[in-house]
Amino acid sequence: MNRTIIAALFSFALLVMSAPTSHAAEPSYGMPSTVNPSASYIFFHHNYYVETKGPDGDCKYYDILKAFSDKGFVVISEIRPKNVSVIEYGKKAAADVRKLLAAGVPAGNITVAGHSKGGVIALQVAAQLENPKVSYVIMAGCGIKALEKGYPDFAKLKGNFLSLYATSDKVAGSCSAAFSQAKPDGLSAKEVALESSAGHQLFFKPVDLWVEPAIAWLKGGGND
Repeated sequence: MNRTIIAALFSFALLVMSAPTSHAAEPSYGMPSTVNPSASYIFFHHNYYVETKGPDGDCKYYDILKAFSDKGFVVISEIRPKNVSVIEYGKKAAADVRKLLAAGVPAGNITVAGHSKGGVIALQVAAQLENPKVSYVIMAGCGIKALEKGYPDFAKLKGNFLSLYATSDKVAGSCSAAFSQAKPDGLSAKEVALESSAGHQLFFKPVDLWVEPAIAWLKGGGND
């Protein structure tokens, strides 16, 4: 065989072997084809970083999903189109929750979680569903000036809420102002300010500082 052909084949083999395979190796986190009404479901909505830069950068998107999956939750998540409207995507996200409800999943078995822009989307879902039994984990999703036009009418918020944010965060902060506008008979809220120097990027990785209180809240009846 010609040496040039051999060299070309060898180079091609090396290229194939070195190509990234992270996406192929990841499990599917789409809407389940078969719905188990007794399972616990989490819809996770990622931040703007993943929306624009993808899941393999500084924000460890798949590691975060796995952290919830490893705790026994059925995780549902997808990479959003770039620069998608929070309001329009919120309608789609709310419709996805309604599909589980229509399939017989109790509202108390459903959690909607999100970081940053994903947290704003989760708030949109809460305002659209107005279901006091659904739970929400808002991770640094309140007070974001760049997304202020995307927030819902907070008076319509219903559900069980856990708000988490880093004390050093310069982008987002407390959800107390949002929760105070909701009707108290349809909302239960807990907020934890996490002592961390990581700022808004605290939620870029599934670190114990925020994962443990989130899981403890959910397992302890946060979504009953």
